[in-house]
Amino acid sequence: MFEVDKNRPLVAGLWSLFLLVVLAWCGRGQSTSLAGFLSDVASPSGWTPSGEVRLFNQENLYDLVDGQAESFFAYGFKQVAVQDYENEDGAVLGVEIWRLDTPADAYGLFTASIAGTPVDVGNDGDGDPGRRLAFWQDRYYVRVRARQELEDAELRRFADAVSGSLPSGGERPALADRLPRDGLVERSAVFFHEEISIQDRLWLGGENLLGLGAETDGVLAQYDVGGTAARLLLVQYPDAEAAAAGHAALKGSQAGRLVASEVRDDLVGAVLGEVDQATADALLAQGLGK
Repeated sequence: MFEVDKNRPLVAGLWSLFLLVVLAWCGRGQSTSLAGFLSDVASPSGWTPSGEVRLFNQENLYDLVDGQAESFFAYGFKQVAVQDYENEDGAVLGVEIWRLDTPADAYGLFTASIAGTPVDVGNDGDGDPGRRLAFWQDRYYVRVRARQELEDAELRRFADAVSGSLPSGGERPALADRLPRDGLVERSAVFFHEEISIQDRLWLGGENLLGLGAETDGVLAQYDVGGTAARLLLVQYPDAEAAAAGHAALKGSQAGRLVASEVRDDLVGAVLGEVDQATADALLAQGLGK
């Protein structure tokens, strides 16, 4: 006769409790909400939160960045959390955590916003001394901004604290790795999906000449070739048909001193600037992987 194990309910209960403990332990410091990430940030000594955490989504982002919301929507914007901090001297500092759709979007928004010097924090930190520090990490873009000039160490303490509260990692998009290194102007590459992200670097008419959208990946970078400036543009389309249409539109335009261009399957490449034809052809071939 089958004998019932009277200890089975106890064993099952203990096993369930063990699993709960393991899951809770693994989840420590891994908040899933932006407000949770900010609550995990321990205020550096001498600073205290000022006011409540403010959350903005696609419906009310205009209240935070009036006139600039479209620039964030172009990178799969989901939500941003903002928290101000104040020290005993009355100085105010703001921390922003932006959640984008993918790590590639976070990287792209970061590249479109580079304005300072390299700082070793998060991924590819960027800073203006005493005023601003920004970085990307996983699918998050972070800005720490002071309303008055502060010691760089103060900004860095906040940036390190936020970085520690976020998921680690984040790979750059493969398209960015296609850029040839020789002659590449440091920190000039911008990863993008839509034209609005590069309009201040390459004017294409403002009418979506290339047929860009959420499904396209692009990278634009500045080159110094023997003292002559050039720009290399690479755009990856969803399919070869869309790429051919984008290439045809580019060739038929008067955009930005086009010197050389080519379409290969779903990838379009172009070189613009003052370089000679041979130099442009060589740069384009490197970018396309030939």
